[in-house]
Amino acid sequence: MKNFNVKALAAAAILSLMGGSVLQVSAAEVENNEGQVCQSETQYNFEEEVTTFSDLGIMSQALEAFMAENPESTEAEQEAFLIQFVESGELRAVRNARGIGDNIPGFSSLNSTERALALKHPIQAIKVYQCANKATDATIAYYGTNGWQDNSDAFRHCCWNALMKSAMNESDAEVWATAHEADSSGIDKEMDLFNNAVGRSIDVSGKSDSEIYEAVKEEVVNGSCRRIVDGELVATDGAGLIK
Repeated sequence: MKNFNVKALAAAAILSLMGGSVLQVSAAEVENNEGQVCQSETQYNFEEEVTTFSDLGIMSQALEAFMAENPESTEAEQEAFLIQFVESGELRAVRNARGIGDNIPGFSSLNSTERALALKHPIQAIKVYQCANKATDATIAYYGTNGWQDNSDAFRHCCWNALMKSAMNESDAEVWATAHEADSSGIDKEMDLFNNAVGRSIDVSGKSDSEIYEAVKEEVVNGSCRRIVDGELVATDGAGLIK
């Protein structure tokens, strides 16, 4: 297995994310009084830095760049790269360069439980992000909107969990989905947890993403999922579908 330079790869990832524009110094570098670039000793706390799904998106793209350069890297090496990418300040540099935004509709800030999980399982966190992104895209494709408390909301949660089950396993998918609802409450939380469980009950073995989407649609249309009408949980139906 060839050696890898974490700092160089992180910098390359940043340049790629910024569309090739020149980054004078990274967040982990400072300029001394003589104008020379030197390494900063600043270290950033992972849980304090990784706070949104947008951050996971930046990390996902950086990891893709790292894996392209190191196709034989182990998962442990990939996780080490992600932790270094965050703690060296590279995540902050890309975030600042891109500005605030790029959140996935329906998935914005990470709660403290999710941040702790991301530190413990960085690779899983990336998969969770990727599944959330795909679930949101599928929701918009099937409903033309990414709603709240309606059939499209039920579809998104169900789809996200089915995709996570496919990408990881049912147990890990449940841990992440439950963590996502740690700060929610009331009937909204009840609805989301119910639809999450339906998604994880879907047989995803050997299924493509498009086949998973169709299986999720079937669950929503046949009333297996839940939405909220007049403050009450009721069965989902076929209303709102455009695909």
